[in-house]
Amino acid sequence: MTTHTEPIRHGYTTIDIDRLARLGISMRSAYRGLDDDERYAAAWHAIVEHIYTASEWPSGTELITVAAGAADYASRRSLEHQGVPRMYTGRTDMPKFHAYWETVARHTSSPELRIVERTALGQIWPRLTDWQQTALHALALHDDYQAAADALGLRLNTFYRQVRLARAAVLALWWEGETPRRGWRDRRATTESTQLHSISARIRKRRRAGVAA
Repeated sequence: MTTHTEPIRHGYTTIDIDRLARLGISMRSAYRGLDDDERYAAAWHAIVEHIYTASEWPSGTELITVAAGAADYASRRSLEHQGVPRMYTGRTDMPKFHAYWETVARHTSSPELRIVERTALGQIWPRLTDWQQTALHALALHDDYQAAADALGLRLNTFYRQVRLARAAVLALWWEGETPRRGWRDRRATTESTQLHSISARIRKRRRAGVAA
């Protein structure tokens, strides 16, 4: 039976691995607010793997670097899962961050988003022109650009333009007084009809996640 003071490989003991792992996870102050147990586990396993795969004796500094890299990688992946972007892009709205904390991390459902959306719709809709309301209503009813255009007796390109302008009017009123966030592309405009169901489902999923424009 192996003891804590008995070398396991290259002269390192489990006590050495514990010490090096703790040194590794303490190197990055930016991640110290995250779960230390998870960072330690990632660092510990990385050191063990490195020791057993190294053909020559690895230095303590080398193992600390390996531990720090593994812990930092685990921390970044955890942050990405929670919606924090890997790299700063200049955006301040962080839609994935809000989507995570409003859906995955929320223990109980909140009526806040539905109330805000219904209130905003009630305020914005009457301020749209008749043709803007007609275009958006037709697209919502048929869930297909060509079918909606046919129902209104319009050419497809004309209907595209009406929907684009109507959406721009909605967003201008929605973000009135604020900086609009970047929108997303509605792939129904260029997707084959056989794929429309999956695209529509994806759009509904984005809306439920609170990240649709």
